[in-house]
Amino acid sequence: MKAFWSRIARELSPYVPGEQPRIANLVKLNTNESPFGPSPLALEAMRAAAVDSLRLYPDPEAQELREALAVHHGIKPEQVFVGNGSDEVLAHTFVALLKQPKPLLFPDVTYSFYPVWRNCSASPARLCRWTTKCASGSRIIAARRARS
Repeated sequence: MKAFWSRIARELSPYVPGEQPRIANLVKLNTNESPFGPSPLALEAMRAAAVDSLRLYPDPEAQELREALAVHHGIKPEQVFVGNGSDEVLAHTFVALLKQPKPLLFPDVTYSFYPVWRNCSASPARLCRWTTKCASGSRIIAARRARS
């Protein structure tokens, strides 16, 4: 099967999960676990939504969701992008927006899938060492606007 893989797929490194201690009653925040369980309001909403229509394939354009999000944020539905989780949204973002001639910069201490999506999009990149001198996102944006 590997004979059919692209060069990018052949060069990918497999995901290596972080430490997963096996301690009773330990809440692993690094895997988004919560000590509180789901909100009773969330459980109620899930029960209310668990109707017969769940057996049907959902709207691939998520029109109702996009319209509701647009109303909430005061924008047009065509300005709302939804995906099947953050990894899919990030994958589309890397391919659609971040393939540029200048390298993509991201800190060395970051979300572990950034390098994966960067490799898949074949975008040039440079890791930046994270230090206490790193500026906040809003300061970086303000500095870029001042230069342009």
